[in-house]
Amino acid sequence: MKMITKKSFAFSCDDPLVVALGCFDGVHKGHSRLISEAVAIARQKEISSAVFSFTEPPKSYFSPEPTPLLTPFYEKKRLMRTLSPDLFVCVPFNKNIAMLSAEDFFCDILLKKLNAAHIVCGFDYHFGRGGKGDAALLDELCKKHGISLSVIAPVVIDGITVSSSEIRRLLGEGDVKTAAALLGRRYSIYAPVVSGQHLGRTLGFPTINQLFEKNSTPLRRGVYLTRVRIGYTAYHAITNVGVRPTVDGATFCAETNIFGFEGDLYTKSVRVEFVDFIRPEKKFNSVGELTAQVLDDIKNAKDRIKH
Repeated sequence: MKMITKKSFAFSCDDPLVVALGCFDGVHKGHSRLISEAVAIARQKEISSAVFSFTEPPKSYFSPEPTPLLTPFYEKKRLMRTLSPDLFVCVPFNKNIAMLSAEDFFCDILLKKLNAAHIVCGFDYHFGRGGKGDAALLDELCKKHGISLSVIAPVVIDGITVSSSEIRRLLGEGDVKTAAALLGRRYSIYAPVVSGQHLGRTLGFPTINQLFEKNSTPLRRGVYLTRVRIGYTAYHAITNVGVRPTVDGATFCAETNIFGFEGDLYTKSVRVEFVDFIRPEKKFNSVGELTAQVLDDIKNAKDRIKH
């Protein structure tokens, strides 16, 4: 997969492309279907496929509070590779793009820059100044310029329409199981292990500490059953997401006790996948109460693993 990341549109594609349109935060099952459709159409037409995306949701540009991301850029790029488009174009959403009318966006970017021969978008796709362009207008513009269009219907799983906003809501409630069904994989973090208070080791259950990406989707605070991938091996674990109020913690982080692992992971990057929610974060009256609860959490997690 060739990748183009530019601060401006100082590029153009000479060969015709099948272009998949969207922000694709999360690269969830709906996104996967859309991109896979673009790749399949490109193969049928014997031309190249491209994904055109922004580094952040356009609504973040217009809001003082940026939209929390399900996938940082490096993760989005990794997931795109699994879907095999020939080209991944990902650019910042800036003033120049925000001011383009829907027709100018179509002509200046999709036609002139990307040389689109066929376009694939979702049923709820919007484009152009103020988001006034929709799939119906895109259909009109495609017909006017002799380009074919595929509009992908919503993907519904267990009665839930798959969307990035719905997945953010589920994660905020701690419902990582349902979120995984919509994502097509477990929600995870991939981050270096940082130095902590070393309290877990003192209490008999050593932990690793990781910080969340800036502007990442906030998980519900609490304890989770997790899977930790170290090299080619996956380990069961429990992870506390929060600030560790019992020991006067102040930094929001993920603190993980890995079952059956011994070794030094400090400064190494580790992937932690969230499997199930166990309980909310709680401040205990003493370290002894905390220790008893953690031991109970470990037992709870291992019982869930068996079943």
